[in-house]
Amino acid sequence: MRFANDILERYFQHFNDKDSLDVFIYSVLEQMDEKDLIQVLKECDKSELNDLLTQFLRSKLEHELHNDDQQIAVSDWTNIH
Repeated sequence: MRFANDILERYFQHFNDKDSLDVFIYSVLEQMDEKDLIQVLKECDKSELNDLLTQFLRSKLEHELHNDDQQIAVSDWTNIH
């Protein structure tokens, strides 16, 4: 994906480690408007779109499952008599 390659190239112009990568990516995306983001997606092929959606959905679902597990654990703990 050209967009990812461009971001990585810019990242290494400013940093030489992985520690700030998430903040850097977030900063770049925050500067883009909806039209810019949609254009990036339009430039992706089907495989890249599948990868993006897989990663997004996995992250969201894992987060939801983790929250559900915590709620169940709290519920179990409060129901102990």
